[in-house]
Amino acid sequence: MTALPVGEALARIEGELASFWSSPDEQAGAPMTKVRSSTMSFAFVAASSEIEQARATTDALADTHPGRAFVLTSDGRLAPWEVSYDVRAACRLDGGTPICFDWIEMTFGAMACERAGSVVATLALPEVPVVVEIGRGAPRALLPSLLPRADRLIVDSAHTSVARIAEMLHASSVPVGDRQFVRTYQWRELVARFFDDALAALESIREVTVGRTPGGATEPAALFLGWLGSRLGWGFEARDRALDRHGETVRITLRDDPREGLSPGQITGVWIETALEGQPLSLACVRDQENPKQVAWTRRGARVTSHEHALGYRDEAWVLVKALDATEGDRVLRDAIILGAQWSER
Repeated sequence: MTALPVGEALARIEGELASFWSSPDEQAGAPMTKVRSSTMSFAFVAASSEIEQARATTDALADTHPGRAFVLTSDGRLAPWEVSYDVRAACRLDGGTPICFDWIEMTFGAMACERAGSVVATLALPEVPVVVEIGRGAPRALLPSLLPRADRLIVDSAHTSVARIAEMLHASSVPVGDRQFVRTYQWRELVARFFDDALAALESIREVTVGRTPGGATEPAALFLGWLGSRLGWGFEARDRALDRHGETVRITLRDDPREGLSPGQITGVWIETALEGQPLSLACVRDQENPKQVAWTRRGARVTSHEHALGYRDEAWVLVKALDATEGDRVLRDAIILGAQWSER
């Protein structure tokens, strides 16, 4: 990768891109004009150790959300005012027409980080939104200039705490998508099903327990509790206690639950104690000990029901697409993150 002062690097990148797009494509055996397919400019910000994963993500994204992709990081070994860069481009034939995409990889020196936002704004495609994803270990020095340039923000609360994400949301009002919120959708859906024919029990919840495998990079219960509390109007007084909308206490318990076959920081079960029509109602959704991809969903007391459900698996390409496209859940997710951060800080 070539390392240059920011202004010079920017001029060279623009020149390389102009050269690529102005030259004909010859895959079909004869020169043909290249066609751009553009849905967004996507900037993936990550630690230098995560660059290979970032490249894989942006390469895969070209199949579903083509456009211009950036991979951005920083490196203290560079001269502070320099940027190293690499430009790639590729075309595929679609009905005889070459459809083309490009990728720009940039590593910023310490002082150059503050110009990352303006560099991306200059190079981004003007007719489509700019989406910024905060990858694992994303250098903080890059974010103050990048976040104001984003039209949509993608995060992952599996490796970035909800408290840190909440800080970003306070600094930006753009829509947000969370990969972990997508991955854990079934847990929220199964818990919501407890109350389909027992809505009154929502007002009588007195205890919530969340089990998770220990050792996760972040606390998986935070986002779940933030979602539950934001939907039910709770306020958190402490990590082990919330007040519902009527001022009644809800006890909160976290349970370490080591499981073979599950990575650290995975939810293993949710237990809720409530009441319906004056009768106790115990609710549980718990992973099977032998098959962690299966959960037992049970109600005991005022309602008696028991089911087995499979927890589906989706690869990360699908997860990212859902995080990009699920804009109808933006307000719910934002509320869940902010309240989950408040719980975490108690």
